[in-house]
Amino acid sequence: MDRKNLEKNIDEKNIKKVKSYANIAIIKYWGKKDAEKMIPATSSISLTLKDMYTETEISFISDEEAIEKTGEVTDLIYINGELQDREQRQKIGKVIDLFRENRSERVKIDTTNSMPTEAGLSSSSSGLSAAIMACNELFEKNLSRNELAQISKFASGSSCRSFFGPVTAWDKDTGEVYKVKTDLKFGMIMLVLNDAKKVISSRKGMEICTKTSKTFENWVKQSEIDFIEMKKYLEENDFEKVGKLTEENALRMHETPLTATPSFSYLSDKSHEAMNFVRKLRENGEKCYFTMDAGPNVKVLCLEKDLDRLKETFEKKYRVIASRVVELG
Repeated sequence: MDRKNLEKNIDEKNIKKVKSYANIAIIKYWGKKDAEKMIPATSSISLTLKDMYTETEISFISDEEAIEKTGEVTDLIYINGELQDREQRQKIGKVIDLFRENRSERVKIDTTNSMPTEAGLSSSSSGLSAAIMACNELFEKNLSRNELAQISKFASGSSCRSFFGPVTAWDKDTGEVYKVKTDLKFGMIMLVLNDAKKVISSRKGMEICTKTSKTFENWVKQSEIDFIEMKKYLEENDFEKVGKLTEENALRMHETPLTATPSFSYLSDKSHEAMNFVRKLRENGEKCYFTMDAGPNVKVLCLEKDLDRLKETFEKKYRVIASRVVELG
């Protein structure tokens, strides 16, 4: 694109708007076999959630606008109205570079999350998949959902699963991202125990565990079995087995930081209290199971028909975000 046409695009403020949904894994992605080629150590399966999402606007900007805001020629990145620092701008700039051929083009990305950001509530999965979708629109690449999912891995591994739903698999061996068939209608309830930014990012936590955790090798081997079994249980529509394996897989993932060097944990006392509360509800006849990602917040898996009742139960003790799943792809 020549300078004249670039200025025309800037003047027209060709704003593109997209929406992407967060996903929560019931079989976890934790660790990379090959970071450069973005091959995960474990296959994963997730639910794509209708009420946890990111809305993103993207447009071209002038060098002058960038300099006015930051003092340098750079992309402008806003999250929930807050201008991001240079580190975050450079991170998202690498995503934009996957689409822009002319590196003199600068863009503004203005994104809003419906859930707390970087708190272990999967905001990166919706945020970065939304950025990928927005760039596809702005730079008129016209890539398919499958192609965008493959690109999205390099922004955030988990974000590739947000292009499909309600249930999505990411296969570590084939690299495929695809919908998983099941007749089960799911709901999920997020118990927001701490909405602060994580001290150790998911990416850093994976790196530490991959290199030093004494239980990481066993985690990878068992996860391969879990992936096969979960697809079977979903196909058989066996919610009890799906829920039980969801819990077991999450707990095994959270063992790996405990045996890493240095040892650390994403879970807090409040996390364990919430997990015990879910167990107690189940003992009293409720069909609900917990899972946790790289953060202290507990997610509760249930059936859609039980979602509203269980939401009311958890609201008596916790701040909650409840969601049904969304059909995509």
